[in-house]
Amino acid sequence: MKRTPWTLAAATAAVALASLTACAGAPTAEDFEKQDVTITIGNQPPASQEAELAYFTEKVDAFREAHPNWTIETSEATWDPATFAAQLAGGNLPTVFGVPFTDIGSLIERGQVADITSALETTGLSDQLNASTLEIAQDGEGHVFGIPTDAYALGLAYNRALFEEAGLDPNSPPTTWEEVQVAAKAITEATGKAGYSQLTKDNQGGWILTAQTYSFGGTMENAEGTEVTFDSAETREALDVIRTMRWEDDSMGSNFLLGAADLAQSFAAGEVGMFVIQSLAYQPIVEVFGMPAEDFGFTTLPTADGGDPVTLSGGNVEIVNAKATEAEKVAAVEWIDFYKLEKYRSEDAAIADAQLKVDQNTAVAIPGLSPVSDEQYETYLGWIADLNNVPTANFQPYLQRAASQTVIPEPKSDAQELYAALDPVVQAVLTDEGADVDALLGQAADAIQARLAR
Repeated sequence: MKRTPWTLAAATAAVALASLTACAGAPTAEDFEKQDVTITIGNQPPASQEAELAYFTEKVDAFREAHPNWTIETSEATWDPATFAAQLAGGNLPTVFGVPFTDIGSLIERGQVADITSALETTGLSDQLNASTLEIAQDGEGHVFGIPTDAYALGLAYNRALFEEAGLDPNSPPTTWEEVQVAAKAITEATGKAGYSQLTKDNQGGWILTAQTYSFGGTMENAEGTEVTFDSAETREALDVIRTMRWEDDSMGSNFLLGAADLAQSFAAGEVGMFVIQSLAYQPIVEVFGMPAEDFGFTTLPTADGGDPVTLSGGNVEIVNAKATEAEKVAAVEWIDFYKLEKYRSEDAAIADAQLKVDQNTAVAIPGLSPVSDEQYETYLGWIADLNNVPTANFQPYLQRAASQTVIPEPKSDAQELYAALDPVVQAVLTDEGADVDALLGQAADAIQARLAR
């Protein structure tokens, strides 16, 4: 992954911090091991998820055995933004649990999540994490407030069978939006299917438009999350791409009110040639909706000029309760590492995790953003190659370009509200040939700016 100057500055600051703490004789991981520590682990799978609960319980038992001085409790508590503040104030939150990428920025800003920079240094985990995804959980000074463990990047999913039927090379999918337009038109003309389709409702229209704006070099908010920036030439260019495919090429089908399940089902049925989604969509598309695995193709998000790809990221960040002591932070970080990341550095853990997924008839390792370094991820894929039931060859167009991919987080402030405000804009462009894009973007920008100004 590409490192930004800010990433390098953060890394330098972390090294300096480590040097200072070492000189000061800070406690080591071994010192914390000897202390009596109690933590509560959230996100325990419910009883209805028998296999997942069994695996979770097995890992908790093993963690307890490895840390005899620590008391490990568990909870089914999960992230709920409606009750989070009250639970934090009342001391009812687990020590460690997961939150969405969309919410980590606001939690950091409000001081509602623990700074775990020192705990990462103490446990030696800092150097093992993917710098690009770690930025999601950092503040402007490079302090770390969570560990991204289930990250994804948006890209272009495409039906390899429809590509072949249209005379297109499924091993060389589009890298520019102009090429997407050409491929979509070819698919529609050859098959009568929608060459390209797009999510438009349930906040997902704005979500995908955000990724497309990024791919044209634009932004949605300023770095501080205090000013709207999406009323821009880049967003207009992104909208013009789908306007052209809809009204000039007639390559987008006839359904323009689509959520993720709707579009995934149509794609799986061979009714759609391409759409923007995360690589993890492979799982429901193949396992739930029945698309032949060999037909699923995936590549990086197209750009305006075919240069290095840019994408929008999302996923889960494991955070630590803001009231945790340093010893509790270290124990929490050790658990996150043990439960979520051990498979990337331990061949035995990798194989055990893969075998569990094989036994459950679910995808083992879908290529995408990794929480660890690219090199370690490649090693992990090698360990589980004999068990992996995902056709990774179909993801090669993505994997070949992922190393040069710039990963941009979701808007810092009110991301979901921003997405919701843009849904009607995308819908209007696809349903009204004369839609006034300038007016629509201006209205959406005014609505979100009013929220940011609060």
